[in-house]
Amino acid sequence: MKLSLIIPTFNEAKKIHLDLDAANQFLRAQPFDSEVLIVNDGSRDETQKVAEELCGKYSNDKVAFRVLSYGENRGKGYAIRYGVSQAKGDLIAFADSGLCVPFSFLTYGIEKIERGADYALASRRLKETKIKRQQPLYRKLGSKVFWFVVKGFMGVQVSDTQCGFKIYSNKAAKTIFHRVQTDGFMFDIEALLVAKKLKLKHAEFPVEWSNDSDTRYHPIWGTLKNLRELTAIRLRSFSTHA
Repeated sequence: MKLSLIIPTFNEAKKIHLDLDAANQFLRAQPFDSEVLIVNDGSRDETQKVAEELCGKYSNDKVAFRVLSYGENRGKGYAIRYGVSQAKGDLIAFADSGLCVPFSFLTYGIEKIERGADYALASRRLKETKIKRQQPLYRKLGSKVFWFVVKGFMGVQVSDTQCGFKIYSNKAAKTIFHRVQTDGFMFDIEALLVAKKLKLKHAEFPVEWSNDSDTRYHPIWGTLKNLRELTAIRLRSFSTHA
């Protein structure tokens, strides 16, 4: 078995070393081979340079590190799609930069897929999950409103759509993300709706989660953009993705 781990990045030069060091420590201890794909989403700092230097340092016969870049900033959804298109693993995972979830929890997702799920989602809402560092109050309130919108307006039934820690079989990832069109943060919602239409089986698993205070999300403009994306996704969901 081979695992592809995608880490989307935008202006992460100051902390990408933490992600790659943690990924290296975890993956080199596993019985399977891996590749780590750092997708540079048009960073304006030295993310590309720092990541390339670290890739040279960490790559070996067991774990290969690569930086993928396409120039301009396109959004997290585009970065994940691009990473999936380049991934070669039997399993394809992605994790947000910032170490919100320790990479050791990938084993929980792998186990779910080995038991028959097509994809597995980390959830901050499961009772077994431990929240080690909370979001600020305005993000908590926004998350509650968002949850009602997603569940009612979008028809998504999983307990946590936005936790940036997910794993798919290769076939499921390639099939889903070939159909996803959303470039921004709401790509997760469209991916879930596509998977639902394709009748793919999902599972959820608990994690330890810590809020990353170094967020790129603007509470006003980000929310307006998310609403536009959700509206476009809902309209597209009435067509046939399968």
